[in-house]
Amino acid sequence: MDDKVERLMETYQRERQALGFLDCNLWMGRPPVPEFATGFGMASVQERLARYQIRGGVVSHFGAVYYGQMWGNEQVLRAVEGTGLWAGVVLVPETFRNEAEGRAALSEAIRRGARVARIYPVMHRFALREWCSGALLQAVADCHLPLMVRHTEVAWEEMRSLCETYPDLTVIVEAVDQKILYHNRRTYPLMERYPNFRLELHNFVGYLALEDVVAKFGARHLIYGSYMPLFDPNAGMMQVTDARISKEDKALIAHGNLLELVEGVQSL
Repeated sequence: MDDKVERLMETYQRERQALGFLDCNLWMGRPPVPEFATGFGMASVQERLARYQIRGGVVSHFGAVYYGQMWGNEQVLRAVEGTGLWAGVVLVPETFRNEAEGRAALSEAIRRGARVARIYPVMHRFALREWCSGALLQAVADCHLPLMVRHTEVAWEEMRSLCETYPDLTVIVEAVDQKILYHNRRTYPLMERYPNFRLELHNFVGYLALEDVVAKFGARHLIYGSYMPLFDPNAGMMQVTDARISKEDKALIAHGNLLELVEGVQSL
């Protein structure tokens, strides 16, 4: 291998390790369709984290999205026990039909390591209006539990309404299935107006896009995530390590923003 390439690789690996990445978008369990990945258990998650020098993060279970919400959540809550990792749990409105029981169940999940909530209103066929999801959203906001959504599942006007109605609720958009750059005319006004609106990085592409967001709105709107094992984490990490921004801003994006959010989560 060319000496220059080797030096570039060594520099990148050194900077990657120094930033101490935390990943908000790790996955375990079988994905719904065949993917170019193998190994979907917790042992594989931990092996990949070590290989890519990622020191921790939030793990979610594909089963909670595509097979059974309660079953998948239980699998990931058991899996993270004793690992130092956090869990992402999938929520649906019927859990909160009895509001007291729903809030108790959410508090128990937090006690067991849940630090991110996920919703899929299109796939799971529910509305994000108060009459359908009000109790769910209020409970998540009261816990200061970050809420991850896909922009293919939640309309931009609904995201704006969430940020406006629940200022204590941090909304993190992950760009599964479609790159976020196609929606800059929507995301930029939201970042300008709402400090609780964030973007996850695994499909965040565009020339100097990270630098532009940081210059206009600050680094707190960006959170590192990989969508591993289905995506290679290096793509997002190198956007941060090689970005033309300050070391302090790099640290916020790599780990600081996520750490601040998970440390702010509280039981009801």
